[in-house]
Amino acid sequence: MVGNDIIDIAETRRSTNWERPGFIQKIFTPKEQGFINTSADPFTTVWQLWSMKESAYKVFIQTGPDRFFNPSRIECKVDSLQSGRVRIDETSIKTNTRINSNYIFTTAVLDSSDIKTRVFQITESNSKFQSIYMHRQVIRAFAKSNSLNSAELKIQKTTTGVPSLFYKNKPFNSSLSITHHGNYGAYSILDKWVIL
Repeated sequence: MVGNDIIDIAETRRSTNWERPGFIQKIFTPKEQGFINTSADPFTTVWQLWSMKESAYKVFIQTGPDRFFNPSRIECKVDSLQSGRVRIDETSIKTNTRINSNYIFTTAVLDSSDIKTRVFQITESNSKFQSIYMHRQVIRAFAKSNSLNSAELKIQKTTTGVPSLFYKNKPFNSSLSITHHGNYGAYSILDKWVIL
């Protein structure tokens, strides 16, 4: 299973007041708050941890539990600038984070599965447009890399909101995650799949 999350740094600086009273305490555990407070770059640390939580949550939801909103129930441990682990209840999820001057992008997996990931710059800021654009990108790339007819591919969400690929109305036994924020979008998909 795979999950991902992308954060447009410029958009986040422009539209999010993460330093407002109560935000850090509501979203982050005491250990994470200590990590943020001792960080040389608290802004980047906050959004790296947020991205880790979001991507791991997407994996966790695929394991069957009901959706929930309780970010402090999700605890991150950063091992290095790129790698970390996220614990949700008894589940441990591995993360890999890429940080550059434009975005923070995290992928999360339960095991050491091979995943294909692609990041895109998006010129349109409308969220609905971004969603349609990202679905088209996934379908195009997946059809091309697997020699499938893209007209026969579609993406549908499960009852828990997880996107799933279908070919000729049959689901793939695979895991897919799509994210977009600001001017960036990305998808991650498990490299191995089979049509059910």
